[in-house]
Amino acid sequence: MASPFMLPLEASDGNPLVHKFHRQDEDPSGLLITLPGNHYGVDGQLLYYPSELLLEAGWDTLALTYGFQSAAIEFSHEAMPGILQECQGAMQLVLSERDYPSIGLVGKSLGSFVIAQLCSCEEGLENARCVYLTPPIGTSFFDMFFLQTTQPAHLAIGTKDRFYNSQALAELQAKRAFCLTLIQGADHSMNVAGDLAASIDAVRTVAQNAVDFLLMNQESGKRNQLIR
Repeated sequence: MASPFMLPLEASDGNPLVHKFHRQDEDPSGLLITLPGNHYGVDGQLLYYPSELLLEAGWDTLALTYGFQSAAIEFSHEAMPGILQECQGAMQLVLSERDYPSIGLVGKSLGSFVIAQLCSCEEGLENARCVYLTPPIGTSFFDMFFLQTTQPAHLAIGTKDRFYNSQALAELQAKRAFCLTLIQGADHSMNVAGDLAASIDAVRTVAQNAVDFLLMNQESGKRNQLIR
C-alpha cells in the first residue's frame, strides 16, 4: 500500500516545489519519476495512467511540477537551468532515502528533453529506463542530448504531431537504438481529430507500452516498433 509523502523540495526561485510523491509502505519495486510538458501537467492522461499502474505494481511515484509552472510564468529557454536544478535536487533527495531496484523516467514533450539532459550527465541514472512521450525529434537541442544517453529508451509519437518527421525519426533510429510506439493520426496530445474512440485507444496504447517497457528486463531492451 502507498501513502502520500511530503518532501522538502524547493523550486529554483526558493519557493516550495509542487510535487506528488507516493511512497510504498513496504520496500518498493521501483521508482517512477514523471516530468510534465510545458502545457501538459502531471495529471494529464499520458503521465497519470503509467503512474497509477506502476503505483499498483509496488513502485514509489514522484510527479514534479516545474517552478515556472507553479509561479504561473510562461516557459522560456532561460528557465532550463532552474528546471534541471529542481529535477536533480528532487531525484538526489529521493534516491538518498531508499534503495530502488528499478528507476523509470517518463517525460512529456519538454519533460522528454529534460530527461535526455539528465541522463546524459546525472549520476545515479545509469541503469534507469526512460520513456520519451512526444519528444521534439529533429531539433538539435533534443537530438544532441538524446544521442549522448545510453539508458534503454522508448519513444512515443503520433504521425500528426508537429514534431513528427519520418526522415528525422529514421536518422535518429540509425544512430541510437530505441523502442518506438508510433500512433497513426495522433497529434501532440495523442488526440486523433474527430475520433474519440481512436483518441482513447491511443492513450491506452501509449500508457500500456510505457509501463510494459519500464517493467521489461534490462537485458531485453532492444529496438522494437509498435504501430497502430
